[in-house]
Amino acid sequence: MNSSPVTLDSHAFVAATSGAVGHRPLRVRLFGAPVVLFRTRDGGVAALEDRCAHRGVPLSAGETRGDSIICRYHGWGFGPDGSCVLMPGAPGNAPVAPVRISRLHTRERDGFVWVSAQANAPLPQRVESLDPKNCRFRWQTIWQAPVVDVQENFLDALHTHSVHPGLVRRPDQRQPMQASLTVEGDGFQVDYIGQPEQSGLLFRLFESRRSRERAYFSGCAAAQLEFVYAAGWTAWITLYCTPADTRSTHVFASLHLDGRRIPRWLVRLLVWPFIRRVAKQDQRIVELQERANSDFPGRLPVITPMDVVRPYVVAAWGGAIESLPRSRSALMYL
Repeated sequence: MNSSPVTLDSHAFVAATSGAVGHRPLRVRLFGAPVVLFRTRDGGVAALEDRCAHRGVPLSAGETRGDSIICRYHGWGFGPDGSCVLMPGAPGNAPVAPVRISRLHTRERDGFVWVSAQANAPLPQRVESLDPKNCRFRWQTIWQAPVVDVQENFLDALHTHSVHPGLVRRPDQRQPMQASLTVEGDGFQVDYIGQPEQSGLLFRLFESRRSRERAYFSGCAAAQLEFVYAAGWTAWITLYCTPADTRSTHVFASLHLDGRRIPRWLVRLLVWPFIRRVAKQDQRIVELQERANSDFPGRLPVITPMDVVRPYVVAAWGGAIESLPRSRSALMYL
């Protein structure tokens, strides 16, 4: 079976929030390569390699003019498709030869700008399933850790007692729980069965008895936690992860609620401080993990039967998830 690592050639990833992209050039690093984003006159988003074809100066150091981005060095202009449309000093300022730089295809959904090398690269199925009107919160940051470690951290329940003690779960109140993973769609899902209530402060403050707890990994770009409540409402916390390079990851997040009327300002005022604390704790631990791993290159992690998620995340990024069993389950105490 042939497999190849995931890249922008085969998948779509978030490059920025929609609000971060305007007519002023925005430079982002995706999969190790600098990309410049800017809005055109019709409000669309263009994404080009951040390098003028003439002398290599970053286009993000220049300015936009109409539908073009202008290099600061000699004034060459490039359109949204990457073609050179302006060459000052040439007769009529027209390019004297066909010149083109690489571009990425863009689309916007749910307040995020998605990019891909192929125009028909699908968005993760879990993203397509979310209703934008249910979004209550968006957030972005960058973690100094590989994307696999970031996503495993988000989907892994075993760390919550020690990294978030009392906030997510209490270490002294572990109970049996069955984790069942199934490969399906563009990734996998994990059902956590046997713990309708959590012992931590977050559950007591903001939640109620759950009828379903499920984690999704979708299209490599999206990791999602889904909580369905007996009272008739549902919450989705989604992490969109894009490698900046092999050792750092752009992290974007959204909170969607269905069946529960909570205004955005109230989420930001009451819920966000707790979410931010959890996120900072997770960031700290995975960045410690990355620094330690860099000190011991070549050391492989120990994988136990309870580590349900990690083998599948690693395999997905290597394009080899089909080589693993279609399902597996494990008993753990959470």
